[in-house]
Amino acid sequence: MERHWLDAEHLFHHTPPRLANADQLYGLSAECGLKALMMKWGMTLNLNYAPAFGSDRKHADEIWDRYETYRQGRSSSLTLPGTRYFDDWSIHHRYASRSHFQQTVVGDHRQGAAIVKQLVAQAHIEGVLP
Repeated sequence: MERHWLDAEHLFHHTPPRLANADQLYGLSAECGLKALMMKWGMTLNLNYAPAFGSDRKHADEIWDRYETYRQGRSSSLTLPGTRYFDDWSIHHRYASRSHFQQTVVGDHRQGAAIVKQLVAQAHIEGVLP
């Protein structure tokens, strides 16, 4: 999660901003952070380190609901906000033209990734993650 976040930040703040790749990396950062917690709560991986079950093979645009399924009955401090920051994000946007990406939209995805980053930091404080 951290390396995707750091690279996304570098690209987002680059002059000129490299929004297309920053956007993809913000989504991957959020996805990795949530999946780290999901693994701690029982999500299994196959030998290729991918989620073993199709219902867990989600990207940032679909992972928030799946995360909540794993989180139920656990720490309320690790709850995601009601805003779904990645509904308009897609892993397939990696093929999109640079002109597809706008600062405000990527900024929203950045905010969503920052929330997940804070969630993971809280999980470390609570001892949920090492």
